[in-house]
Amino acid sequence: MTLYRQLLIVVLVIYGALLAVVFSQEISAARRVLSEQQQSDINNASTYLGLALQPYLEQQDKVGAESVINAMFDSGYYRQIRLALYQDDSVIDRVNPTQLRDVPAWFTSLELFEQVGSEQVLTSGWLQLGELKVVGHPGYAYLQLWQVLVNLLKLFVVGYLITVLLLIRALQYLLKPLKQIEQRAKEVSKREFGHRLALPKTAELRTVVKAINSMSDSIAKQFEQQVKEAHALRERAFKDLSSGLGNRAHFINQSTNWLAEKGSGGIALIQLPLIDHIYHEQGFEARDSFLKDLGAGLRELAEQDAGLEVARIANLEFAVLGQGYTQDEFIEFAESLQKLLQLARHEDARFAMGVKLRDQEQNLGELLGGADAAMQQALERNDSQPVFASGAQPSLSRTQWKALIEECLDKQQLSYKRQAVHLLDGSVLHHELFTTIEVDAQRYAAGQFMPMIEQLRLGGQFDQLVADQAILALQQDDSLKLAINTSVSSLVDKGFLEWLQRFAERYQRFAPRLAFEFPEAAFGSENTRLNHVIQRLHHFGYQIGIDHYGRNFNSLSYLNTVKPHYVKIDYAYTALALGDEGDAHFLSAICRAAHNLQVQTIAQRVEDQAQLEQLRSLAIDGYQGYISAPEAFSIDGDK
Repeated sequence: MTLYRQLLIVVLVIYGALLAVVFSQEISAARRVLSEQQQSDINNASTYLGLALQPYLEQQDKVGAESVINAMFDSGYYRQIRLALYQDDSVIDRVNPTQLRDVPAWFTSLELFEQVGSEQVLTSGWLQLGELKVVGHPGYAYLQLWQVLVNLLKLFVVGYLITVLLLIRALQYLLKPLKQIEQRAKEVSKREFGHRLALPKTAELRTVVKAINSMSDSIAKQFEQQVKEAHALRERAFKDLSSGLGNRAHFINQSTNWLAEKGSGGIALIQLPLIDHIYHEQGFEARDSFLKDLGAGLRELAEQDAGLEVARIANLEFAVLGQGYTQDEFIEFAESLQKLLQLARHEDARFAMGVKLRDQEQNLGELLGGADAAMQQALERNDSQPVFASGAQPSLSRTQWKALIEECLDKQQLSYKRQAVHLLDGSVLHHELFTTIEVDAQRYAAGQFMPMIEQLRLGGQFDQLVADQAILALQQDDSLKLAINTSVSSLVDKGFLEWLQRFAERYQRFAPRLAFEFPEAAFGSENTRLNHVIQRLHHFGYQIGIDHYGRNFNSLSYLNTVKPHYVKIDYAYTALALGDEGDAHFLSAICRAAHNLQVQTIAQRVEDQAQLEQLRSLAIDGYQGYISAPEAFSIDGDK
C-alpha cells in the first residue's frame, strides 16, 4: 500500500472516530434533554388535569370528567390516562398504543426512553374523590431524537465528505514531491537521465530529492563514462586516428563479415603518393591535416551509401569495400575521390586504384591479392584510372539489377526463410524473417540484392512489402514472433516513416509479437523523424532492435535515445572473441554499454555448440546463427 493511501486512511479513521464521539455525545445530550422535558410535561399535565377534574368530581359529574380526560388525551402524546372514581369504583381509562409512522421500528425498539408517569389522589378537603394516573407516550421523544439524529448524520456525512476531498487534495499537494521521486526512480531504473527534480519546501523531502538528484547525476556520469571508454577502446583498436577512417583490423573484420554471406561487389586498394609528397614538402602537420580532410570527405561518401566501407590500411594506402558494387560503381567512386583531391587544391592529385570484383568461391586473401596486383598495374599507368583485376564478374549489371528488383517488388516475387534467435536460458526471443529473390530458377540472397536496393533507394518500397507479409504470417500463427529488418535508405525517406507510423497504429494488436530491427548506421546523424517514429513504436508496444551494433564509429550514446529492447552485435566483435587469441575486450566493452541501459545483447553467426559454450562466459544474453539454421517459411499469398 502506498504512503499516500496509508496517510489518507489513518487521518480519515482518526477523524471518523472523533466525529463518532461527537455524534454520540450530541445524541446522548439530546436524549437527556428530551427525557427531562417529557418528565416535566407529564408532571404539568397531571397537575393541570387534576385541577380541571376536581369541580366535576365534587359534583359527581362523571360525564364532565370524562370529557375533560378525552380532551386532554387527544391534545397530547400520552400512552395512558386513567381515573379511578372512589364513589362508585368505576374507571375512566384511555390508552394509546399507536406507533409513530415517521420513526423506524428498530429505533423505538432500542428503548432509549424509560416510561414516564405521574399518579396522584384527587381530594376535596378531607374527602378523597379518586386516583389519577397519567403515563406519557415516548413517541414524541423518539420522533424528536430521530430528527436530531438524521440532521446530525447528514451534517456529519457532508462534513466528512468535504473533509475527505480537502484531505485528498492536501495530501496530493504535500506528497507531490514523493510522486515525482517515485517517477524519477523509475526513470533512473530505465536509465533515463533527464531533468533534475525541483527542491520541495518540506525539509525532509528536500533531503530525499537532493539524494535522488545526486544519485541520478552519478549514474548518468557513470554511464557516459562507460560509453566513452567503450568508444575510446573501439577507436584505438579499429580506427585510424589521422584520417578518422577505419584501420586495417576494421577493414578485415568488415570484409570477413561480407564474405561470410552470399553477395556481390568487390574490394579496391588505393595508393596515394601525394601523402608522402605533402609530408616531405610541408611536414607532418600538413600531412595530418590533409588526411583529416580527406577522411571526412570519404566518410561522407560512405554515409550516403550503406554498401560502402573505406579504411586506411597503411601510410599511403586505403582500402574500399563495395558491397553490391559493379565495375561502374567503382569507376564512380574513383571519380568522387578525384573530386575530393581536387578540392584540396593539390596540383599532383594522382592515385593508383586496383579493384578485384568478387567471385563467390574466392576468399579474402585472394581478393586482396588480386586488388593489390591491379593496384601495381595502376601505379605503372599513373593516370588515376582504376584497374580491374581479371576474373569472374558479377552476373548482373546495375541496370539489370534495377529491372529485376522492380519487377519482383511489383509482382511480390519474394521467398522467405526464418531463423530463431535464442536466449541463453533456452527460450526463443523471436524468429528473424529473411528474404530472397527467385527468378528463372536463380536464387538471390539478401546479401546480393540488398546493396543494390540501398543504392537504388528502393528500401522504402521493399520494407513495406516485407512488413505486410510479416503481418500475414502473424495472422496465420498466433504463437509466432517475428523480427523484420529495415534498410538505411527507407529510414531517411519521409514517406516511408509516415507509412510506418500508420502501419504500427493499424496493427497494434500484433505489437507484442513483432520486432523492428534498425541498422546502427541509421543513427550516425540526427534524424528527428526517425526518433519520433521509434517513440511511437515504443508507445504501441513493438519490440525495437539494433542490427550491426558496434559496427560504426559513431558514439554509442544513441542507445539512450532509441532505448532498444535488444542489440545484435556486429560479427566482427564476436569473431575476435571466438578467434584463436580469444580477445573479448571489445565485445565486453560494447556489451556493458548496452547492459547499463538494460538492453539485451545477441551474438550473431554462432556456428556450433563449441562456439556457444565460449560465448556463455561472455557478456551476451542470446545468440543466432547456423547452430539453428534458417528454415523455409511460407506465407499465404506468396507468389
